[in-house]
Amino acid sequence: MPSALLDVLMAADKYEVASCMRYCSRLLRTLPMTCESALLYLDLPSSVLMGDAVQPLTDAAKQFLAARYKDITK
Repeated sequence: MPSALLDVLMAADKYEVASCMRYCSRLLRTLPMTCESALLYLDLPSSVLMGDAVQPLTDAAKQFLAARYKDITK
């Protein structure tokens, strides 16, 4: 499911449909976050990552990874 939503998100970015980008971002945030999905979200093209509509999604992915690996030195 995340990959299909990411495809729609990329298309919405290409055609500059901010409302669709916000909707996809919101839906993606409701899905359970995994390391794989977090890395996928952070690996989006920079044009998508810089959009205000996607910022909450990338912030959630960063927080997930930071929390998951905060004890990496132990």
